[in-house]
Amino acid sequence: MSEKLQTVTFFPDGTTKQKSKDARSLSTTGRLMAYRDQLKKNLDNGIRFTEILNQLITTDDAMVLLKSIQQLSTYQLDSAYLIYPQQYTRPDFYLIFLGRLLGLHQAEKLVLQANEQNDELYQEFPGIDKLGYFTFVENPDGSAYYVEQHTQEALFFIDFNKHLLLFNSEALTNLLIVKLKKEINEETLRKFELQLLAIGKFMKEDYGFDVDFNILDPSNYASYAIMDDQMPQTALDKLFINASNAGYMLITGMHNEAELELSRGIKMAVEPQENGQWVIKINDPDNRISWFDVLNKYDFIRDWYLENLESLEIKNDSRYY
Repeated sequence: MSEKLQTVTFFPDGTTKQKSKDARSLSTTGRLMAYRDQLKKNLDNGIRFTEILNQLITTDDAMVLLKSIQQLSTYQLDSAYLIYPQQYTRPDFYLIFLGRLLGLHQAEKLVLQANEQNDELYQEFPGIDKLGYFTFVENPDGSAYYVEQHTQEALFFIDFNKHLLLFNSEALTNLLIVKLKKEINEETLRKFELQLLAIGKFMKEDYGFDVDFNILDPSNYASYAIMDDQMPQTALDKLFINASNAGYMLITGMHNEAELELSRGIKMAVEPQENGQWVIKINDPDNRISWFDVLNKYDFIRDWYLENLESLEIKNDSRYY
């Protein structure tokens, strides 16, 4: 016999009325209604998702573009009641954002492609597309690394909600100066560098992101901190020899700093700062030449740097790399 649930109603005149109802029927009905409500809630959630995605794809407003990617970076589409079987991922959305941002500035050189086998997106750059391709690798908190997939070198870190973008000197050196330099010419590397600079520039100027350009920074104010906390005497001695063999004169200053004048008014210095940290600095009349550019152009400096990475490697932010 099924269990009956007794309901008692009290009337104003003091009388009462009892009514019994099958408890199993009430429980089943409640569950069905809860399921209906949850299903509707999750369908509405899916519709809202498409609205945000549409903004990411179509908006011409830079701030709306940022807001859409910030929302998508933490958006939870699936639930226990409704799972969407075919989806693009957050890293895919980050690639879309990157292309849209560059497109708004008429500066897009990276080409967005789709892998038909798994519906994943990736980016290629003309001239190096046969040697590597780029995707984002997501962290649990929604931040991500921009990674070349063949080598797994992470070129930069980005956090859309903390407004942070940090370039990775080690990965840029390994991928571009060591690996790709053997395969492609200086001009193509320069074009790719300018695309990376454009990404950092627009994130900084449009959204106020804190951007560390690291070895890509062309400003004369940039100081590239090296790994060695003390004067890199052995490396400086080798630079004197390398420079002399290449037809350049290394000049030593009062504080053991070394200065090398390169072509067209470009000067390179290895010197200590007030806090004792040794740095590499590049100075040029137009504030257009970075340490990366020097490594890309001057073979004898590139060889010297790579042979002495133990003391000369440019530091990264240890919290992210």
